[in-house]
Amino acid sequence: MTETPAASVPDKGVIARAIGMITSPGATYQSVVANPRPAGILFLVCLVISLATALPQFTERGRQAALDMQVQQTERFIQVSPEMYSQMEARSHYNGYITFVATFVALPIFTLIFGAIYWVVFNAIMGGTATFKQVLAVVTHSQVPSALGAIVAAPIQLATSKISTAGPFNLGVLFPMLEPNSPMSNFLGSIGLFQVWGIVVCAIGFGVLYRRKAGTIAVVLLAIFLAFMALFAYLPSFFGR
Repeated sequence: MTETPAASVPDKGVIARAIGMITSPGATYQSVVANPRPAGILFLVCLVISLATALPQFTERGRQAALDMQVQQTERFIQVSPEMYSQMEARSHYNGYITFVATFVALPIFTLIFGAIYWVVFNAIMGGTATFKQVLAVVTHSQVPSALGAIVAAPIQLATSKISTAGPFNLGVLFPMLEPNSPMSNFLGSIGLFQVWGIVVCAIGFGVLYRRKAGTIAVVLLAIFLAFMALFAYLPSFFGR
């Protein structure tokens, strides 16, 4: 595989790159892989997602909605007792602060993990020669659609008093006839459209970086994503719930 040369493409600012991930990811990735700077866009994504998810929890409606989501997810594995609910309810008053800080901790960690996995797969296994910084830049920039999704979802979830990890734009809303909390309902509800968009954008980035067909990469990444979502949705059934 031959990577994009790093000399002839001009650099772009953080905001310009973020907008480019929405409007023209292919062209923007030409600049990203030639001038890889993952730190700035990662900070921007963390800031947007943390604010969009944490601020609603400082309202009573948002706090209760987040608590309901935690209870619902917990009950997929174990029954929530009144004592457990009381403890969760007491902690919910601090969830806004926890969510804000946790985003800045968890998102960079997972970004580094996935960046390392992709670098090993494309370089060590498939023979690419891209640097880890270039791969990390592709991964961080592909998170811009998720940040946009968090902004759009925040007011909707607050207005409806219903929060979910995939947001309101998921495949589950297209199948209201399914039994709530059933494995299929949970599976479809975990597939957020903005998440899928981010995966496709990531595939476009790797297509630019490694000069491969983005469509093929997207199919593989989406298949892996769906497999993990299916595992998470059907896993509780193995524990009798």
